[in-house]
Amino acid sequence: MATVARNTPYHDRRVTERRRIAYPAALRADGMRVSWGGVFGGVLVALGFLLLMTALGVAVGISAAQPGETDAGTLGAGAGIWAGVTLLVALFIGGWVSTRIGAIFDGTTGFFEGALVWVVSVLLMLCMASAGMGILGLSSVLQSSQATSAAWITFGALLLSFLAAVLGAVAGRRDPLKEARA
Repeated sequence: MATVARNTPYHDRRVTERRRIAYPAALRADGMRVSWGGVFGGVLVALGFLLLMTALGVAVGISAAQPGETDAGTLGAGAGIWAGVTLLVALFIGGWVSTRIGAIFDGTTGFFEGALVWVVSVLLMLCMASAGMGILGLSSVLQSSQATSAAWITFGALLLSFLAAVLGAVAGRRDPLKEARA
């Protein structure tokens, strides 16, 4: 009794033909091939890079601050800008890594891989931040008069970080024409 291996062209052709007949063109979709290994690899690289750059920012900030002479507002603004730029760069690199190690060629799949890197990274950072806030007891911060502006700034930062992750994933996808020539 002969069986057809699942990887043969004959099997692939039969599956494609069944899908074409069973589903009208509007409903037919082979599905994207998102690489979850690539997504988790991108998240780990993004978080590792973020941790490394945060440590660098803390070291530079502590070295630059002169006790009693440095304005706390200036130091805080610099730390905020550093954190924002570092987050954007980390998510860009994470999105790029996710599509490179996932061998993604398709632009749509690359977009969704970047979105998944962003979602998983933000969820992990939210868990870590909420654990830190619970430990430190910072619930009074949420009741301040600046909560509205902080919420809008957070929304803008999340939107910008989403774009960074997606752009990194789209930039990192492989070009099948270059791959074929090499």
